[in-house]
Amino acid sequence: MPRKPAHEQGDTLGNIERHAFYLFGRYGYEGVSIGDIAKCAKLSKGALYWHFPGKEALFLACLSRVHRLFNARIFYPMRDEPLPGMGMIRLFEGMEMLIRDAELKEGLAGYWLIPPSPEYSQIIESQRAFEYQAFQTVRAVLERGQQAGFYDLGTDLRVMSRAIISICEAVLLPLRYQSAEDVHKILVVLARTLFKAYGTPAALALLDDFAKRPLVS
Repeated sequence: MPRKPAHEQGDTLGNIERHAFYLFGRYGYEGVSIGDIAKCAKLSKGALYWHFPGKEALFLACLSRVHRLFNARIFYPMRDEPLPGMGMIRLFEGMEMLIRDAELKEGLAGYWLIPPSPEYSQIIESQRAFEYQAFQTVRAVLERGQQAGFYDLGTDLRVMSRAIISICEAVLLPLRYQSAEDVHKILVVLARTLFKAYGTPAALALLDDFAKRPLVS
């Protein structure tokens, strides 16, 4: 079979990834077959295999896209924030933006529905690597904030860093169905709970500013 021109290959690849991203996000790895993706993309299975060697490779490509969205919205802004106390504000801002991201409006939970089995080792390794990198970012942000006098975490710093990753994953799934106003209010309450438990007055002042900001559209 002759290869299509580069621009047509790109269009087909984008079409496959777009439909796979939606299906995997809704139904998870085990809930989606190559046939499901091919049918949704209006392609034959043979055409799909022309671009991807199998379902695992396609899922990994989609999972990498999820990781890029989390990094772009949450973890890179946290990492790059120059003011130590503002790093955690960037976390909640990023969560709010991610919840409203059009790319995730159809579903996200499926990317966490991976059984802990050797069969899925490459997928699990990819997810663990992402979560470890995110943990390192959050820990560095909390350490900077604590050194600058914004937080007093004591020996809880490492555990709190892991807890925040879990909060991100848990909160993003149900909040997609809430209004923009309710999302903002809920995130402000979560942030206030964290800041009241571990934040100094300087950190609480930053939180008050976040609470008064316009809603993310």
